[in-house]
Amino acid sequence: MVQPSSLINEHRDHPALGIWTFIGNLLLMALLSAAVRELVNRDYPLSEVLLFRYLFASVFFWVILLSTAGLAGLATQRPLDHAIRSISGIVSLGLLYFAITRIPIADATALAYAAPIFITVLSIFLLGEVIGMQRWLAVIAGFIGVLLIARPEADGWNIGVIAAAGSALTGAMVAIWLRKLSSSEKSVSIGIYYNNLGCLVCLLWVIWSGWLTPRGTDLWLFLGFGLGCGMQQWLLTVSFRYAEASLLAPFEYLAMVFAAIVGFVFWDEVPVVTTWIGGAIIAASGLFIFMRRQKRKSPSAPADAVVIE
Repeated sequence: MVQPSSLINEHRDHPALGIWTFIGNLLLMALLSAAVRELVNRDYPLSEVLLFRYLFASVFFWVILLSTAGLAGLATQRPLDHAIRSISGIVSLGLLYFAITRIPIADATALAYAAPIFITVLSIFLLGEVIGMQRWLAVIAGFIGVLLIARPEADGWNIGVIAAAGSALTGAMVAIWLRKLSSSEKSVSIGIYYNNLGCLVCLLWVIWSGWLTPRGTDLWLFLGFGLGCGMQQWLLTVSFRYAEASLLAPFEYLAMVFAAIVGFVFWDEVPVVTTWIGGAIIAASGLFIFMRRQKRKSPSAPADAVVIE
C-alpha cells in the first residue's frame, strides 16, 4: 500500500541517486509481486509468504536500529497509535498479496495506488482537515478511475478487486497514522513495531492454517523473495535520503507500468484499455492531491514521502 512518511531523519541532496534508487525500488516491488503469486500458485499458504516478508524486513530494521539509535530508539509513549498503524499495515499488505493472486498484477497495483484518494476522504473525519472543491473533484475522478479498473458486473465485484480496494483503504489508514506518529516517533522504531507485530501475527496465522515446508528449488524462491523484500526496503530508504518526496512523487506511478510488464512477461497478462485509462486517472488525481497538500504546508512542516508496505 502507499503511505506518506519520512523513512529517515538525515537528508542529503543527491536527486539523481534518489530517483534511480526509487525507480529500482518500484521495479523490485513488481518482481516481488510476481514471486508472491508464484509461491501461492505452488500451494504455499499466503500466511507463510507474508511471514517470510516480515521476517526479512524485521532484520533490516533491527540492523538500522542497532547501528543508529540502539535499543533506546524503541522507547515510545504512543503504543496505541503504533498498534493501529501496524494492524492497518498488516491488513493492507495481506489484502494486496491476496489480490495479486486473484486479478492481473497491473490491476491490483493500480487499485492499491488509489490510497491517496482514501487518505483525502479519511482525513476529514480523522484529522479534521477541510477539503476544497479542487481536491474533491480529484477524489471523484480517482474513484471513477477505480471503477474503470474494477469493471463491476451484474453479478457483483471480483473478490480480488474488493481485496485491492480494501488494501488501498487500509493503506490510507496507515498513512494517516504515520502522519500522526511522525511528529514524535523515530521512523526506524515505527518500522520495528510494524514488522515485528507482522511476524507475530503471521506466525500465529501459520500455526493455525498450517506450514508447508519449502520443497527443492522453492526454498531458493522463498529466500530470494525475502532478500528482495529487504533490498526493496533499503532502496526505498536510500531514495528518500537523497531526494525530496516532492521530486520522487511523479515517478511513483511507474509501479503500474512495471507491474504490467511483469504480468505480461510471466503470465501473458495484457491490461485492457480501461485499466490503462483508470490507472492514468488514479495517477493524475493522486499527484494532484499530493501537490495541493504540499502547497498547503508551512515551510517548516516535514514533507510527505511515499512508503510502500
